[in-house]
Amino acid sequence: MYWRNLIRLIIFIALFMSGISAYSYEKADAFIVEALSGHYKVLSPVKVGDKISLIVVNQTLHKLRGKLQENTSTDIAYLSISPGKSESIEFRFDKASKYYFVPLSPAFQEVELKIGEKSYEVPAQR
Repeated sequence: MYWRNLIRLIIFIALFMSGISAYSYEKADAFIVEALSGHYKVLSPVKVGDKISLIVVNQTLHKLRGKLQENTSTDIAYLSISPGKSESIEFRFDKASKYYFVPLSPAFQEVELKIGEKSYEVPAQR
């Protein structure tokens, strides 16, 4: 009788935990831009305050050079990241503006930094 109840409890816990993991998703407290070969993956924060960080992770085999832009016209910062490394910068965030990470070398389309998105990828334009 004891073993039967124990087995039922273990099965219940296993089913409960598998249901919880189905609703989980990636989230961050900063913008995390991951440069991969052929596309970029972005993990964005759900909420932002006055300041936020941008973390760029270079997973390519080439040195990555890029810049952070506000409204496609104002340059905030320039980055140079070696292969397999990452770099972060903190900047003042204005909710009325749009922010972009623009890869300069190797060249790629601008990556918009969107608030509240879970995790999204930016493929290369053809």
